[in-house]
Amino acid sequence: MQVLKEEVKQKIKKAAICEFEENGYQKTSMRSIASSAGVTVGNLYRYFENKDDLFNVIIQPAFQEIYKFINEFARFKKTTLSEKKQKDDFIKTFEESLIRIYTQHRPELVILLNGGKGSQMENAREQIISLIAGRIKKEAFPKMKNRKRIMTEDDFLAQVLATGFIEGISLVLNKYKDKEKTKELFTQFTHVYFRNLLNELI
Repeated sequence: MQVLKEEVKQKIKKAAICEFEENGYQKTSMRSIASSAGVTVGNLYRYFENKDDLFNVIIQPAFQEIYKFINEFARFKKTTLSEKKQKDDFIKTFEESLIRIYTQHRPELVILLNGGKGSQMENAREQIISLIAGRIKKEAFPKMKNRKRIMTEDDFLAQVLATGFIEGISLVLNKYKDKEKTKELFTQFTHVYFRNLLNELI
């Protein structure tokens, strides 16, 4: 019986992911999720307290993976990144982390970046941008060449760089569902984005 219950729960989560990705949080109802999952609404509430509860269960694992991904920026501080191999290794680490998150959580990423309006996580995109901007400002900027030229614009420039990164990821996710094409574009985007940034480091 326990196995059967877990199967039902997974079926509900799978249906909810499809509904949230296609319609967004606001336009998705517990009734539509129940219908897609092939369960009654009453049975659905036995597994999840409400729509927010279900949404958070689905989204939180991806959100936590993004946090780990952002923490890779700490490597700016831990090494000089002055040699080509160090820069190549840094970029490869980011590329592998990004592709791993995409492979494991593609629909959740789409929902998180585009479909969370109305939920408790509707500001997730802005939070992620803010976290990346903070990391860039703290870890990368102190090591940049010609520091004095940008010091007065640190906050704004970090925000621009972080927004550009997340916007690029979001555009690729929204345009392509083919996994290999998406991985290829993520690799190209990561190389261009971080190569330019790393070349500014001392």
